[in-house]
Amino acid sequence: MVGEILVFILALVSVYLSENSFWQGFTYIAIVSVVLFTVLKIFESVPTLKELFVRESFAAEIADAAGQYGVDKYFNMQSSKGQSDRNEMTQEAIKSANSLWLCANSGASYLEPSLYRHWPFIEKKLDKGIEFRVVLLDPFSDEKKFRNKLNSGGEHIDSKMNLANIINAYNKYNNLEIRFVKQGMHCTVFATETCLFVDPYQVATHGGRIDNRSFAMRITQSEPPEGRGLYRIFKSHFDTLWRSSDELSEWVKASADKLPEGLPEVKERL
Repeated sequence: MVGEILVFILALVSVYLSENSFWQGFTYIAIVSVVLFTVLKIFESVPTLKELFVRESFAAEIADAAGQYGVDKYFNMQSSKGQSDRNEMTQEAIKSANSLWLCANSGASYLEPSLYRHWPFIEKKLDKGIEFRVVLLDPFSDEKKFRNKLNSGGEHIDSKMNLANIINAYNKYNNLEIRFVKQGMHCTVFATETCLFVDPYQVATHGGRIDNRSFAMRITQSEPPEGRGLYRIFKSHFDTLWRSSDELSEWVKASADKLPEGLPEVKERL
């Protein structure tokens, strides 16, 4: 405040000196005023500069730690924009993919037509003959039963899993392979040959239901200076679940006494 008052006083003095042609004094006053004004602006900017420095340092730290391992996009899934960005980028990845892999609890975002999310893009790739391998969590597994207990109603069958639609899609497309696994489904991994999207699972409840909206990441293939790239790790996670899973037709036979009535018959594949 004192500095601003001084700048104001010096401005008045400089006007007086210039009007009376005291140019030497005017020059000294002008220099002092400029220096004082500059110092004031620097002090005013310090909090903003500190905040900017902290943000930039944090961003650089994350980029250095995660970027070299393949993370090129972080989505805040509690934000509608984060959800929208993730969905749009997933759909763009599907459009350019030559192979598709998915492991998920229900896979509804990718396999359920009524959600109007990724299925139309998946369907176009299937029509072109692209292979799509899917591993879903067995709705009768202990892991799923535990999650059901935490959700309102404790449904025996996953309310998001439309088994009839899954079987119909399996019957229609020989290039769509679907399997079920009883354990190990700790995240959704949707992968193409160039990138993958990871959504972690947890069992935090909100309003009587599990709220999985936390964060998601897009990961590309990379060769970090040490360790393994995250693409290789999460693709390996899918591969492990695939090897440990039961093919759809075999799973239906083993679960016949638990399945709801009226499901389509699964066509045997040669």
